[in-house]
Amino acid sequence: MKSNKILSKLLLILAVIALSGQLSAQNRISSPYSRFGIGDILSNNGVNNMAMGGISYGVFSPFFVNTSNPATYAAFDSLSFIFDVGAHSKQSKLITQDLTQSANHTSLGNLLFGFPVARWWKSSFGLMPYSMVGYKMLDSRIDDHAGKINYLFEGTGGINQAYIGNSFSITRNLSVGFNFSYLFGTIDKSRADEFPDSIYKLNYKSLRSARIHDVYLNYGILYHKQSKTGMQYNAGLAFSNSSNISVSENRLDYLYFKSSSGVDLPTDTILNLKTVKGNLKLPVNLGVGFTLGKTDKWLIGSDFQWQQWEKYSYFGVADSLKNSMRFSLGGSFTPSVSTISGYWQRITYRGGVRYTKSYLELRNERINEFGISLGIGLPLPRTRSTINLAAEFGSRGTIANNLIKESFIKFTLGLSIFERWFIIKKYD
Repeated sequence: MKSNKILSKLLLILAVIALSGQLSAQNRISSPYSRFGIGDILSNNGVNNMAMGGISYGVFSPFFVNTSNPATYAAFDSLSFIFDVGAHSKQSKLITQDLTQSANHTSLGNLLFGFPVARWWKSSFGLMPYSMVGYKMLDSRIDDHAGKINYLFEGTGGINQAYIGNSFSITRNLSVGFNFSYLFGTIDKSRADEFPDSIYKLNYKSLRSARIHDVYLNYGILYHKQSKTGMQYNAGLAFSNSSNISVSENRLDYLYFKSSSGVDLPTDTILNLKTVKGNLKLPVNLGVGFTLGKTDKWLIGSDFQWQQWEKYSYFGVADSLKNSMRFSLGGSFTPSVSTISGYWQRITYRGGVRYTKSYLELRNERINEFGISLGIGLPLPRTRSTINLAAEFGSRGTIANNLIKESFIKFTLGLSIFERWFIIKKYD
Protein backbone atom coordinates (compact mmCIF):
# COMPACT_ATOMS: atom_id res chain seq x y z
CA MET A 1 0.00 0.00 0.00
CA LYS A 2 2.80 2.41 0.87
CA SER A 3 4.54 1.85 -2.46
CA ASN A 4 1.25 2.45 -4.30
CA LYS A 5 0.86 5.80 -2.52
CA ILE A 6 4.42 6.73 -3.49
CA LEU A 7 3.70 5.83 -7.11
CA SER A 8 0.50 7.87 -7.13
CA LYS A 9 2.27 10.95 -5.75
CA LEU A 10 5.14 10.61 -8.21
CA LEU A 11 2.74 10.23 -11.11
CA LEU A 12 0.80 13.32 -10.04
CA ILE A 13 4.00 15.39 -9.70
CA LEU A 14 5.27 14.25 -13.11
CA ALA A 15 1.92 14.98 -14.75
CA VAL A 16 1.86 18.50 -13.29
CA ILE A 17 5.45 19.15 -14.43
CA ALA A 18 4.74 17.83 -17.91
CA LEU A 19 1.49 19.76 -18.26
CA SER A 20 2.98 23.02 -17.02
CA GLY A 21 5.91 22.55 -19.38
CA GLN A 22 3.57 21.87 -22.28
CA LEU A 23 1.53 24.99 -21.57
CA SER A 24 4.52 27.25 -21.06
CA ALA A 25 6.25 25.96 -24.19
CA GLN A 26 3.54 26.80 -26.72
CA ASN A 27 5.43 29.88 -27.94
CA ARG A 28 8.95 28.56 -27.46
CA ILE A 29 11.43 27.75 -30.20
CA SER A 30 11.96 24.09 -31.09
CA SER A 31 14.45 24.43 -33.97
CA PRO A 32 14.83 26.65 -37.05
CA TYR A 33 15.09 23.45 -39.08
CA SER A 34 11.51 22.56 -38.11
CA ARG A 35 10.46 25.05 -40.81
CA PHE A 36 10.86 22.37 -43.48
CA GLY A 37 8.64 19.39 -44.32
CA ILE A 38 6.28 18.58 -41.45
CA GLY A 39 8.78 19.77 -38.84
CA ASP A 40 11.17 17.86 -36.62
CA ILE A 41 10.33 14.15 -36.79
CA LEU A 42 10.32 12.96 -33.18
CA SER A 43 11.41 9.59 -31.91
CA ASN A 44 8.58 7.63 -30.31
CA ASN A 45 11.02 5.96 -27.93
CA GLY A 46 10.57 5.96 -24.18
CA VAL A 47 13.13 7.35 -21.74
CA ASN A 48 14.85 3.96 -21.45
CA ASN A 49 15.52 3.79 -25.19
CA MET A 50 16.55 7.44 -25.44
CA ALA A 51 19.20 6.91 -22.78
CA MET A 52 20.70 4.12 -24.90
CA GLY A 53 21.21 6.17 -28.04
CA GLY A 54 17.70 5.43 -29.27
CA ILE A 55 18.07 1.67 -29.80
CA SER A 56 14.62 0.09 -29.83
CA TYR A 57 13.83 -2.36 -32.65
CA GLY A 58 15.44 -5.31 -30.86
CA VAL A 59 14.82 -4.24 -27.24
CA PHE A 60 12.55 -6.87 -25.65
CA SER A 61 11.55 -5.97 -22.08
CA PRO A 62 8.56 -6.81 -19.84
CA PHE A 63 8.99 -3.61 -17.79
CA PHE A 64 8.33 -0.81 -20.29
CA VAL A 65 6.43 -0.17 -23.53
CA ASN A 66 8.48 -0.10 -26.75
CA THR A 67 6.27 1.38 -29.50
CA SER A 68 9.01 1.46 -32.16
CA ASN A 69 8.50 -2.26 -32.75
CA PRO A 70 4.98 -3.43 -31.81
CA ALA A 71 6.13 -7.07 -31.86
CA THR A 72 8.00 -6.35 -28.59
CA TYR A 73 4.69 -6.12 -26.69
CA ALA A 74 4.93 -9.92 -26.53
CA ALA A 75 7.45 -9.44 -23.70
CA PHE A 76 4.72 -8.20 -21.30
CA ASP A 77 4.07 -10.47 -18.34
CA SER A 78 0.68 -12.19 -18.61
CA LEU A 79 -0.30 -10.90 -15.13
CA SER A 80 1.04 -7.35 -15.34
CA PHE A 81 0.00 -3.84 -16.30
CA ILE A 82 2.55 -1.26 -17.52
CA PHE A 83 2.27 2.52 -17.62
CA ASP A 84 4.96 4.82 -19.08
CA VAL A 85 4.92 8.62 -19.03
CA GLY A 86 7.67 11.09 -19.84
CA ALA A 87 8.45 14.79 -20.27
CA HIS A 88 11.22 16.45 -22.29
CA SER A 89 13.15 19.69 -21.98
CA LYS A 90 15.51 20.86 -24.72
CA GLN A 91 17.99 23.71 -24.30
CA SER A 92 19.68 24.84 -27.52
CA LYS A 93 22.27 27.30 -28.76
CA LEU A 94 21.71 28.45 -32.34
CA ILE A 95 25.05 29.45 -33.85
CA THR A 96 25.74 31.31 -37.11
CA GLN A 97 28.90 32.93 -38.43
CA ASP A 98 27.82 36.23 -36.86
CA LEU A 99 25.89 35.52 -33.65
CA THR A 100 24.67 32.99 -31.08
CA GLN A 101 21.12 32.76 -29.74
CA SER A 102 19.53 30.55 -27.09
CA ALA A 103 16.30 28.59 -27.48
CA ASN A 104 14.36 26.18 -25.29
CA HIS A 105 11.37 23.91 -25.47
CA THR A 106 9.57 21.76 -22.90
CA SER A 107 6.81 19.30 -23.69
CA LEU A 108 5.00 16.18 -22.63
CA GLY A 109 6.48 13.08 -24.19
CA ASN A 110 4.88 9.66 -24.36
CA LEU A 111 1.82 8.48 -22.44
CA LEU A 112 1.77 4.69 -22.90
CA PHE A 113 -0.08 1.67 -21.50
CA GLY A 114 0.67 -2.04 -21.91
CA PHE A 115 -1.30 -5.09 -20.76
CA PRO A 116 -2.00 -8.76 -21.59
CA VAL A 117 -5.12 -9.98 -23.37
CA ALA A 118 -4.09 -13.65 -23.40
CA ARG A 119 -0.83 -15.51 -22.90
CA TRP A 120 -0.20 -15.29 -26.66
CA TRP A 121 -1.75 -11.84 -27.19
CA LYS A 122 -0.50 -8.58 -25.65
CA SER A 123 -1.77 -5.08 -26.29
CA SER A 124 -0.82 -1.43 -25.85
CA PHE A 125 -2.36 1.99 -26.40
CA GLY A 126 -1.27 5.55 -25.83
CA LEU A 127 -0.47 9.02 -27.08
CA MET A 128 2.85 10.43 -28.30
CA PRO A 129 4.17 13.26 -30.47
CA TYR A 130 4.99 12.53 -34.12
CA SER A 131 6.44 15.85 -35.29
CA MET A 132 7.01 19.33 -33.89
CA VAL A 133 7.16 22.78 -35.48
CA GLY A 134 8.54 25.77 -33.58
CA TYR A 135 10.60 28.52 -35.18
CA LYS A 136 10.79 32.31 -35.49
CA MET A 137 13.33 33.72 -37.93
CA LEU A 138 14.25 37.15 -39.27
CA ASP A 139 16.29 37.71 -42.43
CA SER A 140 17.10 41.37 -43.14
CA ARG A 141 18.49 42.55 -46.47
CA ILE A 142 19.22 45.86 -48.19
CA ASP A 143 17.70 46.64 -51.59
CA ASP A 144 18.96 49.52 -53.76
CA HIS A 145 15.40 50.74 -54.42
CA ALA A 146 13.32 49.63 -51.42
CA GLY A 147 15.95 50.03 -48.72
CA LYS A 148 15.81 47.59 -45.84
CA ILE A 149 13.57 44.54 -46.27
CA ASN A 150 12.69 42.25 -43.35
CA TYR A 151 11.66 38.68 -44.16
CA LEU A 152 9.98 37.09 -41.15
CA PHE A 153 9.22 33.37 -40.90
CA GLU A 154 7.26 31.84 -38.03
CA GLY A 155 5.78 28.41 -37.38
CA THR A 156 4.09 26.55 -34.53
CA GLY A 157 2.27 23.26 -33.94
CA GLY A 158 2.93 19.67 -34.85
CA ILE A 159 1.42 16.24 -35.34
CA ASN A 160 0.36 13.89 -32.54
CA GLN A 161 -0.14 10.14 -32.69
CA ALA A 162 -2.80 8.19 -30.79
CA TYR A 163 -2.44 4.44 -31.24
CA ILE A 164 -3.60 1.01 -30.22
CA GLY A 165 -1.22 -1.88 -30.84
CA ASN A 166 -1.24 -5.65 -30.61
CA SER A 167 1.42 -8.34 -30.55
CA PHE A 168 0.93 -12.06 -31.15
CA SER A 169 3.32 -14.85 -30.18
CA ILE A 170 3.56 -17.15 -33.20
CA THR A 171 6.03 -19.50 -31.52
CA ARG A 172 7.98 -19.41 -28.28
CA ASN A 173 10.70 -17.37 -30.01
CA LEU A 174 8.82 -15.41 -32.68
CA SER A 175 6.26 -12.62 -32.38
CA VAL A 176 4.58 -10.20 -34.79
CA GLY A 177 2.69 -7.00 -34.11
CA PHE A 178 1.12 -3.84 -35.47
CA ASN A 179 0.15 -0.34 -34.35
CA PHE A 180 -3.06 1.21 -35.66
CA SER A 181 -2.59 4.96 -35.24
CA TYR A 182 -4.56 8.15 -35.74
CA LEU A 183 -2.40 11.14 -36.69
CA PHE A 184 -3.83 14.54 -35.84
CA GLY A 185 -2.65 18.07 -35.27
CA THR A 186 -2.35 21.59 -36.64
CA ILE A 187 0.67 23.30 -38.20
CA ASP A 188 0.57 27.08 -38.59
CA LYS A 189 3.15 28.84 -40.76
CA SER A 190 3.52 32.48 -41.77
CA ARG A 191 5.80 34.59 -43.92
CA ALA A 192 5.95 38.38 -43.89
CA ASP A 193 7.83 40.80 -46.17
CA GLU A 194 8.15 44.20 -44.48
CA PHE A 195 9.64 47.47 -45.78
CA PRO A 196 10.48 49.61 -42.72
CA ASP A 197 12.37 52.26 -44.75
CA SER A 198 9.59 52.95 -47.24
CA ILE A 199 6.23 54.64 -46.61
CA TYR A 200 5.08 53.85 -50.15
CA LYS A 201 5.49 50.09 -50.17
CA LEU A 202 2.84 47.90 -48.55
CA ASN A 203 3.94 44.97 -46.42
CA TYR A 204 2.91 41.47 -47.46
CA LYS A 205 1.93 38.50 -45.29
CA SER A 206 1.09 34.89 -46.15
CA LEU A 207 -0.61 32.61 -43.58
CA ARG A 208 -1.10 28.85 -43.86
CA SER A 209 -2.91 26.75 -41.26
CA ALA A 210 -2.91 23.00 -41.97
CA ARG A 211 -5.04 20.50 -40.07
CA ILE A 212 -3.77 16.92 -40.32
CA HIS A 213 -6.04 13.95 -39.59
CA ASP A 214 -5.84 10.36 -40.81
CA VAL A 215 -5.02 6.77 -39.86
CA TYR A 216 -1.57 5.21 -40.09
CA LEU A 217 -0.26 1.64 -39.76
CA ASN A 218 3.13 0.21 -38.87
CA TYR A 219 4.22 -3.39 -38.35
CA GLY A 220 6.90 -5.31 -36.52
CA ILE A 221 8.47 -8.73 -36.15
CA LEU A 222 10.85 -9.94 -33.46
CA TYR A 223 12.90 -13.08 -32.85
CA HIS A 224 13.81 -13.69 -29.21
CA LYS A 225 15.89 -16.48 -27.73
CA GLN A 226 17.04 -17.01 -24.16
CA SER A 227 19.59 -19.63 -23.12
CA LYS A 228 19.61 -21.62 -19.88
CA THR A 229 22.36 -19.33 -18.57
CA GLY A 230 20.13 -16.25 -18.97
CA MET A 231 21.72 -14.92 -22.16
CA GLN A 232 19.24 -13.20 -24.49
CA TYR A 233 19.51 -12.76 -28.25
CA ASN A 234 16.99 -10.49 -30.00
CA ALA A 235 16.55 -9.34 -33.59
CA GLY A 236 13.73 -7.03 -34.61
CA LEU A 237 12.37 -5.37 -37.73
CA ALA A 238 9.75 -2.61 -38.03
CA PHE A 239 8.13 -1.35 -41.21
CA SER A 240 5.54 1.15 -42.40
CA ASN A 241 4.48 1.71 -45.98
CA SER A 242 4.11 5.04 -47.73
CA SER A 243 0.84 6.66 -46.60
CA ASN A 244 -1.34 9.48 -47.94
CA ILE A 245 -2.49 11.54 -44.95
CA SER A 246 -5.50 13.87 -45.26
CA VAL A 247 -4.87 17.60 -44.82
CA SER A 248 -7.23 20.58 -44.85
CA GLU A 249 -5.61 23.99 -45.14
CA ASN A 250 -6.74 27.58 -44.65
CA ARG A 251 -4.85 30.11 -46.81
CA LEU A 252 -4.76 33.87 -46.35
CA ASP A 253 -2.52 36.40 -48.14
CA TYR A 254 -2.90 40.15 -47.64
CA LEU A 255 -1.20 43.56 -47.88
CA TYR A 256 -0.94 45.72 -44.79
CA PHE A 257 0.51 48.73 -43.03
CA LYS A 258 2.15 48.44 -39.63
CA SER A 259 0.67 50.60 -36.87
CA SER A 260 2.87 52.48 -34.40
CA SER A 261 2.05 49.79 -31.83
CA GLY A 262 3.14 47.00 -34.20
CA VAL A 263 -0.36 45.78 -35.17
CA ASP A 264 -1.09 44.71 -38.76
CA LEU A 265 -3.57 47.03 -40.53
CA PRO A 266 -4.73 45.10 -43.63
CA THR A 267 -5.50 47.13 -46.74
CA ASP A 268 -6.14 44.49 -49.38
CA THR A 269 -6.81 40.73 -49.33
CA ILE A 270 -5.02 38.88 -52.11
CA LEU A 271 -6.11 35.33 -51.25
CA ASN A 272 -8.63 33.89 -48.78
CA LEU A 273 -9.40 30.18 -49.10
CA LYS A 274 -11.03 28.04 -46.40
CA THR A 275 -10.61 24.29 -45.89
CA VAL A 276 -8.65 23.44 -49.02
CA LYS A 277 -8.45 19.64 -49.01
CA GLY A 278 -5.43 17.62 -50.04
CA ASN A 279 -2.85 15.08 -48.86
CA LEU A 280 0.67 14.83 -47.60
CA LYS A 281 2.59 11.70 -48.44
CA LEU A 282 4.56 10.11 -45.61
CA PRO A 283 7.54 7.96 -46.59
CA VAL A 284 8.34 4.29 -46.31
CA ASN A 285 10.02 3.64 -42.96
CA LEU A 286 12.27 0.64 -42.27
CA GLY A 287 14.11 -0.14 -39.05
CA VAL A 288 16.18 -3.12 -37.89
CA GLY A 289 17.83 -3.75 -34.55
CA PHE A 290 19.80 -6.36 -32.63
CA THR A 291 20.45 -6.77 -28.90
CA LEU A 292 22.53 -9.14 -26.81
CA GLY A 293 22.32 -9.32 -23.05
CA LYS A 294 21.94 -11.20 -19.82
CA THR A 295 18.61 -11.14 -18.00
CA ASP A 296 18.41 -8.38 -15.34
CA LYS A 297 22.12 -7.65 -15.77
CA TRP A 298 23.37 -6.03 -18.97
CA LEU A 299 22.35 -5.27 -22.54
CA ILE A 300 24.07 -3.98 -25.69
CA GLY A 301 22.44 -3.31 -29.03
CA SER A 302 22.40 -1.43 -32.30
CA ASP A 303 19.76 0.04 -34.64
CA PHE A 304 19.53 1.17 -38.23
CA GLN A 305 16.61 3.22 -39.59
CA TRP A 306 15.92 4.34 -43.17
CA GLN A 307 13.11 6.64 -44.38
CA GLN A 308 12.30 7.41 -48.03
CA TRP A 309 11.66 11.15 -47.74
CA GLU A 310 12.49 11.73 -51.42
CA LYS A 311 8.93 10.50 -52.13
CA TYR A 312 7.38 13.06 -49.76
CA SER A 313 4.84 15.45 -51.25
CA TYR A 314 2.40 18.07 -49.96
CA PHE A 315 -0.80 18.73 -51.91
CA GLY A 316 0.75 16.76 -54.77
CA VAL A 317 3.86 18.94 -54.92
CA ALA A 318 7.18 17.15 -54.36
CA ASP A 319 9.72 18.69 -52.01
CA SER A 320 13.52 18.67 -52.18
CA LEU A 321 13.88 16.37 -49.16
CA LYS A 322 16.43 13.55 -49.07
CA ASN A 323 16.17 10.00 -47.76
CA SER A 324 17.21 9.90 -44.10
CA MET A 325 19.23 7.35 -42.10
CA ARG A 326 19.92 6.83 -38.42
CA PHE A 327 22.54 4.64 -36.73
CA SER A 328 22.35 3.97 -32.98
CA LEU A 329 24.50 2.03 -30.53
CA GLY A 330 23.77 1.67 -26.82
CA GLY A 331 23.42 -0.47 -23.76
CA SER A 332 22.60 -0.75 -20.07
CA PHE A 333 24.05 -2.29 -16.92
CA THR A 334 22.45 -3.19 -13.58
CA PRO A 335 24.88 -4.37 -10.85
CA SER A 336 22.17 -6.38 -9.02
CA VAL A 337 18.36 -6.50 -8.97
CA SER A 338 18.27 -8.38 -5.66
CA THR A 339 16.23 -6.64 -2.96
CA ILE A 340 18.91 -7.47 -0.39
CA SER A 341 21.51 -5.54 -2.38
CA GLY A 342 22.24 -1.93 -1.58
CA TYR A 343 20.12 0.66 -3.38
CA TRP A 344 22.96 1.86 -5.61
CA GLN A 345 23.51 -1.71 -6.75
CA ARG A 346 19.93 -1.86 -8.09
CA ILE A 347 20.20 1.29 -10.22
CA THR A 348 20.33 0.71 -13.98
CA TYR A 349 22.97 2.73 -15.83
CA ARG A 350 22.44 3.45 -19.55
CA GLY A 351 24.40 5.07 -22.36
CA GLY A 352 24.56 5.32 -26.13
CA VAL A 353 25.40 7.28 -29.26
CA ARG A 354 23.51 8.04 -32.46
CA TYR A 355 24.20 9.58 -35.85
CA THR A 356 21.38 10.85 -38.05
CA LYS A 357 21.63 11.83 -41.70
CA SER A 358 18.48 13.96 -41.87
CA TYR A 359 16.14 14.62 -44.76
CA LEU A 360 17.39 18.21 -45.15
CA GLU A 361 19.95 19.43 -47.64
CA LEU A 362 20.26 23.24 -47.74
CA ARG A 363 22.68 25.19 -49.94
CA ASN A 364 24.40 21.92 -50.87
CA GLU A 365 25.03 21.13 -47.19
CA ARG A 366 23.48 18.01 -45.63
CA ILE A 367 21.99 18.76 -42.20
CA ASN A 368 23.26 15.90 -40.03
CA GLU A 369 22.88 15.25 -36.31
CA PHE A 370 25.02 13.54 -33.67
CA GLY A 371 24.16 12.79 -30.05
CA ILE A 372 25.66 11.14 -26.96
CA SER A 373 23.20 10.02 -24.29
CA LEU A 374 23.44 8.95 -20.65
CA GLY A 375 20.76 7.85 -18.23
CA ILE A 376 19.80 6.01 -15.08
CA GLY A 377 16.82 4.02 -13.86
CA LEU A 378 16.02 4.56 -10.18
CA PRO A 379 14.04 1.63 -8.71
CA LEU A 380 11.12 2.38 -6.41
CA PRO A 381 10.77 0.43 -3.12
CA ARG A 382 9.37 -3.11 -3.31
CA THR A 383 8.39 -2.84 -6.99
CA ARG A 384 9.88 -3.21 -10.46
CA SER A 385 8.71 0.34 -11.22
CA THR A 386 11.39 2.95 -11.92
CA ILE A 387 11.99 6.66 -12.27
CA ASN A 388 14.03 7.11 -15.44
CA LEU A 389 16.33 10.03 -16.22
CA ALA A 390 18.17 10.67 -19.48
CA ALA A 391 20.30 13.42 -20.97
CA GLU A 392 21.46 13.75 -24.56
CA PHE A 393 24.24 16.09 -25.67
CA GLY A 394 24.30 16.74 -29.39
CA SER A 395 24.58 19.01 -32.38
CA ARG A 396 22.85 19.48 -35.71
CA GLY A 397 23.68 21.41 -38.84
CA THR A 398 26.65 23.59 -39.78
CA ILE A 399 27.64 27.25 -39.99
CA ALA A 400 28.97 26.75 -43.54
CA ASN A 401 27.21 28.70 -46.32
CA ASN A 402 25.47 30.95 -43.77
CA LEU A 403 23.51 28.08 -42.23
CA ILE A 404 22.76 27.46 -38.56
CA LYS A 405 24.47 25.03 -36.21
CA GLU A 406 22.37 23.86 -33.30
CA SER A 407 24.08 22.61 -30.13
CA PHE A 408 21.63 21.15 -27.63
CA ILE A 409 21.11 19.35 -24.36
CA LYS A 410 17.92 17.35 -24.07
CA PHE A 411 16.74 16.22 -20.63
CA THR A 412 14.05 13.57 -20.23
CA LEU A 413 12.20 12.51 -17.09
CA GLY A 414 10.01 9.43 -17.09
CA LEU A 415 8.11 7.08 -14.84
CA SER A 416 7.61 3.40 -15.69
CA ILE A 417 5.02 1.68 -13.50
CA PHE A 418 4.98 -2.11 -13.46
CA GLU A 419 2.08 -3.57 -11.48
CA ARG A 420 0.67 -7.07 -11.13
CA TRP A 421 -3.06 -6.46 -11.48
CA PHE A 422 -4.39 -9.86 -12.39
CA ILE A 423 -3.46 -11.92 -9.32
CA ILE A 424 -6.31 -13.24 -7.17
CA LYS A 425 -5.31 -12.96 -3.52
CA LYS A 426 -6.07 -15.85 -1.19
CA TYR A 427 -6.96 -15.44 2.47
CA ASP A 428 -6.90 -18.11 5.18
